[in-house]
Amino acid sequence: MTQRHQRALAATAEQEQRRAQMQQLVIAVSEVMAARALHRETWLSRTTRWRVGGMAASEFWSAWRALGGDWEAAVAALAPSARVIELWQRRSVEEAAALAPYAAKVAAAGLPMGMVDDPELAAAAQKLLDACLEDQGEDAVREAITGLRAVFYGPDPEPPTP
Repeated sequence: MTQRHQRALAATAEQEQRRAQMQQLVIAVSEVMAARALHRETWLSRTTRWRVGGMAASEFWSAWRALGGDWEAAVAALAPSARVIELWQRRSVEEAAALAPYAAKVAAAGLPMGMVDDPELAAAAQKLLDACLEDQGEDAVREAITGLRAVFYGPDPEPPTP
């Protein structure tokens, strides 16, 4: 086997390794985006906030009525409703902390790609890392994935115009 052939094989192996790294990064980004969306819907959505507010109001009303329905009862009834809100807030923070392993997986998958000698690949990987870890939104992540794929496969052809 000639040196030229060995270099070609090494370059092909390196390219395949980078493709595998790209796939791992895209999968990790997809996982964090899905987990983040689920967290937002479960803990931070408008529906959830209304539900928590309704439960707090129900707790207040029940305690206020049970305690006599006067001003002293109103002050005392704030405690159970405040506990409902505090519990929701604490649980939402705990569940947000559960997103950390997903972010760590993205960082671990992206770090090797961000350190390659190819400046175009490193920049595309860094853009995807930033878009995902800084929570720049689905459009920014989608654009960064498209840019990363373009480094490997070339730009997507433009759709035909009617």
